[in-house]
Amino acid sequence: MTRPTVIFQITAIGRNPEALEEAARSVLYWTAHASSLAFDPLLWLVIEPEGYVRAPSRFERLRDAGAEVMVVPPAYSTALGTRGKARALEYACEVRRSLGLVGDSVWVYHQDEETCVGEDTLVGISEFVEEGRYLVGAGIILYPIDWTGSPSHVQELTRTYDDLRVLDSMTLPGNPTTGFHGSHILVRADVEDTVGWDNLGYSPAEDLTFEIRVRSWYGPVFGVLRGYAYEKGAFGLKDQLKQRRRWVHGILFALFHSSDLPVGRRLAVFYCALSWFSALPSVLVVAASFELHYGEMLLATGVFTGFVWTSMATGYLLGYRLHAEYLGRGLPILRLAVNGVVGAIVDVLAPWYALVTRPSSRDFVVKDRPRVEGAASARRRLRGASERPNYR
Repeated sequence: MTRPTVIFQITAIGRNPEALEEAARSVLYWTAHASSLAFDPLLWLVIEPEGYVRAPSRFERLRDAGAEVMVVPPAYSTALGTRGKARALEYACEVRRSLGLVGDSVWVYHQDEETCVGEDTLVGISEFVEEGRYLVGAGIILYPIDWTGSPSHVQELTRTYDDLRVLDSMTLPGNPTTGFHGSHILVRADVEDTVGWDNLGYSPAEDLTFEIRVRSWYGPVFGVLRGYAYEKGAFGLKDQLKQRRRWVHGILFALFHSSDLPVGRRLAVFYCALSWFSALPSVLVVAASFELHYGEMLLATGVFTGFVWTSMATGYLLGYRLHAEYLGRGLPILRLAVNGVVGAIVDVLAPWYALVTRPSSRDFVVKDRPRVEGAASARRRLRGASERPNYR
């Protein structure tokens, strides 16, 4: 029996070279030190020319360490003329095809430029490919890297909690609550080669359209990938808002431009968008109820707002518990609560901000550490360059 190959593919513009190198070195370290893996690993860095020229020496060091560095040719274009990350993903598909890496014994593990792996990640991947029950796997993402406790970082705790819903929905026929992942996903190469990433123009959430296509072509072939991935949140509220704007436009793109979206799933995607857009009016209605003394309105909406606030608090609490062992000494409860509210407000505003602004295929969220950092953060940065990554 052919031993499986897993390609760890980091696809990015490359404007965050420090974060990308950390992600790449986590793969290099753990594929060399994790024991009894049932696959042969490869590491591919698929980046844009503008990213490479920012830090060529850094990428060459990674090449020397064992990574395959692929710079997407500036003139490369797909059949449908897709732009953004989907263009680089489609280019990687063509490279794999030219190398014959498209069989059912080849898997692609997709990482964003800040997606680090631990030993638990690799063990989960190994079990998944060895079992071979599913064609696509997705797992839970934690956000402990460069944690500062800022509003944007606290808000990410709820994303980890929401992964429980995402994974449950993805593994059900029809994906009833529209769960999907763009990183920490494992796809069998022949499936990715068949479905591809090509879209007509710029798809802001290429991961969602890819999931829709896979489900349309192959049905319920999604399984849970054991082990965490380790990422970092946006460092500022502006970047958080830009990131969420792209997600909103990605949902709208899938809703109005995806021909592979069946009616039932289209309604689910529409409900997802409607729920997000309704968050701001709901908050305004509650505020008006207090300010204008609309007792009847407060009574009618209280049933729903109580449930929403309880759900949000649960998301923060359980998300924090999943992160606790990675964060060390926690922030004061009051600061966590205040920052959680601020981060939530940004998410509430995001869909309406998306209505009046548009994302660009050249947008990126800063994931390299801010230049101003405390002594403890500096020590962690220096230690991380030479010692074992602080992941399982």
